[in-house]
Amino acid sequence: MKNDTKTNLKEMIELIQKQELLLPDFQRGFVWDIEMQQRLVASVLTKMPIGSILVLEADTEDFGCRILGRKDEVDTSGGNRNVNVLLDGQQRMTALANVFSNQLFYDYSGSGKLMTDYRRLISVDLQNRFFLRIPSVENLDEKEDWFHLKELQFAMTSPESDVPEFLTGDIREDIVYFSYDEKTQEVYAPHAEKPQNIGNFCLKEDYYYIPLFLLINNRKGDSSNETRLKNILKDIVTRVVRYRIEKEFDILTTESQKQEFVNKYIEDDYKGEIIKAEKVDRSELEESWISMGETHWVDKMKQYLTCCISNLDLHQIVVSKSDRNRAIDIYENLNIGGISLSTFELVLAKAAKKKLASNKNLFDLIVDDIQRTKKYDEKIVPDRMKKYYKCFIDTIGMYSASDRLGCFDEKKNQLNKKYTDIFLNVLSLICYVPDYQKNRVELSYIKRDKILSLTSDEICNNYGKACKGIDRACFFLQVRCGIRKIQEINYNLMLVLLGYILSNDSFYENENIINILEAWYWCSIFSGRYDKDQSENIIEDINHVLSIIKNPEDKNWIQDMKKNVFHMQGFSDKETLLMKTSVIPKAVVRKTLCQFYLAETYTDLMTDAEIQVFSDVCDKLEEHHIVPVGTLDSTYKGMEKKRRDDKKNVFNSPLNFIYITKDSNQKISNHQVEYYVKYCNDNSVYDLHIDINGKKEINEPNLAEILEKRFGSVKADVEKRVNMYL
Repeated sequence: MKNDTKTNLKEMIELIQKQELLLPDFQRGFVWDIEMQQRLVASVLTKMPIGSILVLEADTEDFGCRILGRKDEVDTSGGNRNVNVLLDGQQRMTALANVFSNQLFYDYSGSGKLMTDYRRLISVDLQNRFFLRIPSVENLDEKEDWFHLKELQFAMTSPESDVPEFLTGDIREDIVYFSYDEKTQEVYAPHAEKPQNIGNFCLKEDYYYIPLFLLINNRKGDSSNETRLKNILKDIVTRVVRYRIEKEFDILTTESQKQEFVNKYIEDDYKGEIIKAEKVDRSELEESWISMGETHWVDKMKQYLTCCISNLDLHQIVVSKSDRNRAIDIYENLNIGGISLSTFELVLAKAAKKKLASNKNLFDLIVDDIQRTKKYDEKIVPDRMKKYYKCFIDTIGMYSASDRLGCFDEKKNQLNKKYTDIFLNVLSLICYVPDYQKNRVELSYIKRDKILSLTSDEICNNYGKACKGIDRACFFLQVRCGIRKIQEINYNLMLVLLGYILSNDSFYENENIINILEAWYWCSIFSGRYDKDQSENIIEDINHVLSIIKNPEDKNWIQDMKKNVFHMQGFSDKETLLMKTSVIPKAVVRKTLCQFYLAETYTDLMTDAEIQVFSDVCDKLEEHHIVPVGTLDSTYKGMEKKRRDDKKNVFNSPLNFIYITKDSNQKISNHQVEYYVKYCNDNSVYDLHIDINGKKEINEPNLAEILEKRFGSVKADVEKRVNMYL
């Protein structure tokens, strides 16, 4: 049974504060960026509808639950109790609570202070304070005065019922924010020692800033926020009055002009003792005008802001108390109603039907696995990398490859989207083909319908194996393929194959299988196998790999693929890479060439840095033209940017790129060829096949000659690597 009720934001925040409105632990994290939050705030301040929320009446024993906007799980040691669980509307409710109150920082210990351990927030995007910006009195003639500040007569006669004359687009740019962290000294930060001094921060020369987080008090009976907000508005009025007196009144020379000024701007009820003995008392004028401004602008502005919150209708669809499975079904069926829930979210929800280890939810268990340090089988580490890997491990000890590749963003408390997509595919393959039998893997197994058909037991029993396989694949890609971050993986489905195969312990421990996987990896990319029909090809390749594992002599498939390495027309053939056709080479070739030589290891061009995945400079390496743009002959002087942007110019061939350090990049700095050759490390020039000796200038024709030679050498290097493993 559902019933549709109306509530408002203030009431909802009170429920959050009392831990009577909670998030089920299978809900995703907070993913709204600043712009989305600003749009929502603009809707609230223009009295626009913001949609509905869906809550479920439940008991705290039905789900693991979290506090809205926080990583904190709810303490249920005091016994079971009735709560409302937010099934849909988390993003909006979290943003609203953060913008218009201090609720996310509420200290549930009862200390009366705000929580200041910002690591407990669910996302770094919540570490922002929002303000409504209005032009200062000095700028009111040049800016839109939506709230009629200059005349100190608020824009709406009845702020509670009147609709503003502005729309969301008119004020969106005036919804501004200031970020903070534990080191921020400004008074708007939650940990500020003297928050009462925020008024000084809010009055700037160009703009005034009204803190929106003061609109709802910290707790029942506490009026400190209300007092601070009113004082800020009073200070704004005082600024306006004093400015106008100085600029408009003080320039008047006669008493009659001054009295006319008073009669024009000051209502009779506020004139009082302004005019004494036919003279205008300036101090009385200021005091009376401020008092009038408090009535007509401060009180109404405050009333307007408050009613935007208190009168904000939140349509609340309440689902009556039900069991765990009923709740999950409701959550899953939200997608049918047009609400976008990702496949990963639905899998998390389904997993919540079954209690997992340590009563943690699936999301947290995946994160735990990513962050847990591991000891990797050194058979995966190729000979060229062994000394670097040993030095790295001797320095830092065990580590997590999936964590190092950035599969989880701790600041945002988010799993990388590539990781979740890969996880679902690997999990599904493990569940549907647990015995790794060849020719049993089907394309449908990595499609949404099949993934969502997995049972709670299948998900919960196999998630760890999927995480293990992906982590091993991340290690493989790091030490053998020059991958530094998960975002650098050129084809996501290649990681699915690696994750599925390496989830099998016996495959992972077999060096021959590891070598076959590396040969497959380079052949697949440089042959253009995944340039089209990626899904179909990855399923075919998984079955081929399983076939080779069962019959190591069955390598015809990979040998046939090897024939297309640097021969695939329109993708990796010589003519395409040398820009001799109308086809612009794809970025994947350029990126993979850089990664191939990173996996080979070499010395930096102009420093002594070792270029390899475990070096201190690895994450800061930059793609750079081997022959720099400034070395083009005088014909092209002054055209460097144009040449850089010309995707069809041979200068931008994938063969003309390599990773170098920032220091090398700065040293090269578009110097002429003779300087470049003179100062480059000889070993680097040799290892990277940079043959430009004897050339004082580079033009397009001889650059093509240089790169044609390099093409032959690069092709030979890749073939040598592949042949070594086949």
